[in-house]
Amino acid sequence: MLVAPRSIELREVATPEPPPGGALVAVRVALTDGTDLKAYRRGHPQMPFPTPFGHEFSGEILALGAGVSDWRVGEAIACVHSAPCGICFWCAAGEEELCESVMERKILGAYADAIVVPQHILTRNAFHKPESLSFTEAAFLEPLSCVVHSRDLLGLRRRSNVAVFGDGGFGLLHALLFARDGHESVLVGRRPERLELAASLGLATIDASVDDPASALRARSGGRGVDAIVECTGTPEIWELAPSLVRRGGIVSFFGGLPAEARVSFVASRLHYDEVRLVSPFHFTPRAVAGAFALLRERAFDCSRLISHRYPLDRIVDAFTALDDGIGLKVAIEA
Repeated sequence: MLVAPRSIELREVATPEPPPGGALVAVRVALTDGTDLKAYRRGHPQMPFPTPFGHEFSGEILALGAGVSDWRVGEAIACVHSAPCGICFWCAAGEEELCESVMERKILGAYADAIVVPQHILTRNAFHKPESLSFTEAAFLEPLSCVVHSRDLLGLRRRSNVAVFGDGGFGLLHALLFARDGHESVLVGRRPERLELAASLGLATIDASVDDPASALRARSGGRGVDAIVECTGTPEIWELAPSLVRRGGIVSFFGGLPAEARVSFVASRLHYDEVRLVSPFHFTPRAVAGAFALLRERAFDCSRLISHRYPLDRIVDAFTALDDGIGLKVAIEA
């Protein structure tokens, strides 16, 4: 339980019963991510204290609710923490990521021995984990679903020159996916150990602490500017810089969110006369979840290389203390 900023408590609670149509899942692996770290540092508007937290996980079915026929106790499961309602205005419009109830019906609490997966998630956004896929790899389903939706929203129709700003987990996943899709992908970051990891994964990199990203990206694109930029740093400075680095007709995707009160400014003439498009992907759709699962199943790239540390659940305080100090990339919390 996250009880206050930088304060985690381990609590013993009664094991919940699976709801009708749902399941109780024994968590085998839960992964840390940027949202959890932000919540740990300063709280989160959708996670009032005290709150269970953790939402990237995989595990095994412990118990099933009434009416479930396509799962068995003991089966391994890969799933995400939300699913759209399918009936609201946004779902009917094909914008399921914006479903009016998707956030209020999400599940949290993957940093636990077990978690309840309700019917609406089990039926739409859960998959039988193949034996060939490790529990750690399966736990990447949620973050990779966000990245697949982000990629789809860009709508790149031909081989493109794409720059990803930010060398965290989401930045690396974006760069890996673009490279897998056949684009000229480059990761822009400042952490030497993460850029080294990216290079070992076959990615081109730009060290922004040494080289000027604007000059480097112009050189990579024949002076035009890159076709697309995905912003994964979540900083106002890069939000404002990004539109100046794409070519005429280019597109900028603001994947990394800013605080709710943040404001940024853009040069209007650049957007208007050069037809620079701005998009801002949020969450994911069931289609993106299915696409992410297919990528994991076919081992399109080795997500497990992004795991920098592993901790047992009873050392989760140590895990977040280290992350808060800037140590680590993605951490696996293991049963």
